[in-house]
Amino acid sequence: MKQFLCIALALVGFISQGQNYPAKPKDQKPVYDYAKILTSSEENLLNRKLVQYADTTSTQIVIVTIESLEGSEINFYGTELAQKWGLGQKGKDNGILILVSKG
Repeated sequence: MKQFLCIALALVGFISQGQNYPAKPKDQKPVYDYAKILTSSEENLLNRKLVQYADTTSTQIVIVTIESLEGSEINFYGTELAQKWGLGQKGKDNGILILVSKG
């Protein structure tokens, strides 16, 4: 991928006041390209690979692209988003969020 990838592990939650986070999607998939950074073929390929990885390891990796952090630190934003969405299996701490901010 051509973008910068910043990784925030969903380990410890931090509370960010007044921040707008994407709502937890009803359709669960590994890639949510809200910033429209990826081509449809890139998104489809990542979805297939990450579903296969989750099926073989039980580790859930989710990629989210957003337009802007709106002044927030990426590590706090990413950790809070991962917690709000409930990434990983309960009690196993095995969810990883890859957050890309376009702005």
